[in-house]
Amino acid sequence: MNEQSTVTRRYFYPSLNTLPYVEHSEMAISDSISQRILCLPLYVGLEKLQMEQICKIIYDKLRC
Repeated sequence: MNEQSTVTRRYFYPSLNTLPYVEHSEMAISDSISQRILCLPLYVGLEKLQMEQICKIIYDKLRC
């Protein structure tokens, strides 16, 4: 998505159970989700054309 100038970021990363100031415990679901969740652009000024472009990028990638 960066190639199309669409800024994304990881969401819920890292999993909270891996932070150095939190007592570590195994949380397989949290670890798994933190590796897979992607935060897409979402803000008040996001225009319909931009949303459509983001959807197209995702759709095209999933079809591969």
